[in-house]
Amino acid sequence: MIQTYFTQIKRLIEQYAATSFVLEATMHIEMRPGGQGYLTGALIFVDDSTLRFSEYLDQTGEVVDKLMYTYHYQDTGHQLTFRYDNALHKPALSSVTHKHLPTQIISAPAPALDEVLAAIAATRGWV
Repeated sequence: MIQTYFTQIKRLIEQYAATSFVLEATMHIEMRPGGQGYLTGALIFVDDSTLRFSEYLDQTGEVVDKLMYTYHYQDTGHQLTFRYDNALHKPALSSVTHKHLPTQIISAPAPALDEVLAAIAATRGWV
């Protein structure tokens, strides 16, 4: 099941890599003992903005849980545009799942990587 998830993400990255607005796409998958896996990658877009992502996954039976995730998008000047993650903060935030913006952190549901990529492409006017 976790391998199926990784295959889906690989296809997604390949799909975006074939577009005219992605200059470079990388992805690394690391299988871990106990039905766990770690996924990292990056996409560099035609405007030199970058999305870096990571997910730490755990499979229990037929269910794959995303234990940790980060989707960090920055502009050409390496300034944060947004970052979704579920990292704990001190002081604690009102929600474990949240979105960092340049000047604030807001509660936000955990997105899927395809949703993040689609939002970037739409916001930039590439699709």
